[in-house]
Amino acid sequence: MGRRIATQPPRGGAGEPGLVIDSRARIEESYAAFLADESRYGPASCERIVLARSEEDVARALLDAAMAPSEVTVSGGRTGIVGGAVPKRGTLLSLVEMNRVLGVRALADGRFSVLAEPGVTIADLDDRLRQRRPVDDASAMAADGRAALAALLAAPPLFYPPDPTEDTAHLGASVVTNASGARSFRFGATRAHVRRLRAVLASGEVVDVERGTVFEEGGAFEIEALDGSLTRVPVPRYTPPSVKNAAGYYAAPGMDLVDLFVGSEGTLGVITEVEVVLAPRPGAVLSALAFFPSDEEAVAFVRRARGDSPDGPPSPGVAPMALEFLDSRSLDFLRARKREQGASSTIPELPADAVAAVHFEQDFDEARLPEVYEAWEDTLSAYGSSMERTWGGMDDADLARLKALRHGLPEEVNNAIARAKAVHPEIHKVGTDTAVPPEALEGMLRLYGESLRSAGLEYVVFGHIGDSHLHLNIIPRTPEELRAAKSLALRFAQHAVAVGGTVSGEHGIGKLKHEFLRMQYGDDGILQMVAVKRALDPRGILNRDVVFPETLL
Repeated sequence: MGRRIATQPPRGGAGEPGLVIDSRARIEESYAAFLADESRYGPASCERIVLARSEEDVARALLDAAMAPSEVTVSGGRTGIVGGAVPKRGTLLSLVEMNRVLGVRALADGRFSVLAEPGVTIADLDDRLRQRRPVDDASAMAADGRAALAALLAAPPLFYPPDPTEDTAHLGASVVTNASGARSFRFGATRAHVRRLRAVLASGEVVDVERGTVFEEGGAFEIEALDGSLTRVPVPRYTPPSVKNAAGYYAAPGMDLVDLFVGSEGTLGVITEVEVVLAPRPGAVLSALAFFPSDEEAVAFVRRARGDSPDGPPSPGVAPMALEFLDSRSLDFLRARKREQGASSTIPELPADAVAAVHFEQDFDEARLPEVYEAWEDTLSAYGSSMERTWGGMDDADLARLKALRHGLPEEVNNAIARAKAVHPEIHKVGTDTAVPPEALEGMLRLYGESLRSAGLEYVVFGHIGDSHLHLNIIPRTPEELRAAKSLALRFAQHAVAVGGTVSGEHGIGKLKHEFLRMQYGDDGILQMVAVKRALDPRGILNRDVVFPETLL
């Protein structure tokens, strides 16, 4: 153990080299989809696209950019909503074809891990583990890897615990954004599950770092290049918020080098392999959408279920994996959309007396189902609900239906924005990604409601209430409403920071939220991040304008 790591040359590919498209006409004709992500940020442009198939392809793309000089925008599944994968110029480096699961490992503590390339999707990894065929080519594995695979297949079913809302997200992208989701309430965000990673630096050289081997000492790490030269990488001195957080570079005294790359949004290196730790797959899962007579009672129920209620602890047996919230505006919005859509609508008919809703999940031993059911009934009944006032299920079909309902809300919000945009092209959704300490949750919700009602703006609030991490979506209908919404979003972010929270619980900063990051860390904190970036990427090749403005490089 120490603070220094030596770089390695990149590994060559076993098959054909990656595809390079360097014709603007061909890019526009056949590869335009690679220039966008879910943020709809733009305009987008690049001179070439590299579809990497190996670490060597990645290194070559970075070295070519350094020679130009130019820049490289790294692209995964393009599910992000802050513009991080949208190029402005230079090379778009896509990792979509680096999608193999390379091996498994049996860990000393009895757990297992999988080693995968960055283009493996969260959904594909889950399917592989469900079907007990986790690796692509077991014959290519070393003897100890094959032994670990045999042990894994003989073990109870396993899964990868992070549960990003969008399961088509790529594993590598989830690492560099420290992705999280509903089940992060119990299992934590991605950072907690990353054991090892390989990353190509802007120099074209590779670091291969395993958790627990390289630590910050004296305020820095040291990276020894192939020519023997040393680079000192400073560690920022600020303290990130203690809540679920995806804003800026991680920093802590004695921190692990792995954690510098996790959540760095691809600005410090390009992940080419990642090893993540698995956990026992939950067996039977109780999943229910409970309805409440008010927003306040729904929130009070959540606090009781998660164990920080002034009313006391939950009933014995309540141990949620996930707690998700839909406020009264969300339910009314869905009802209105269903009326507009008529008979063709796939939105289910919500109970007429349902004002707010909370979706909860809990795994359980089937022999204890009556006990678990009764525990939830006791907790629900204290806040105007009951198990009879829930939509529930325990098989995959029921779980999928409930998940589709939760995910359908943001889709309908996007549809409403599209209609407004057809009249006013400048219109876009204004959303928050704030997370606050548990005791600040009700205050945050009050601020939302009082401010937005006073401004006459349409909005919905939903999301990961277990972590006090809620998504406010403001739906402006006119340019004037858009300006008011953007002003209020800044005010809400300022409040979150003031109470000890974060401006981004899961989406990151990307190219869209530089000002929010400045609220979080101030100008000095931003300059400390810039110092890290300059140490690892002195020419500013990687993901320019992501995390902080490119003008600072």
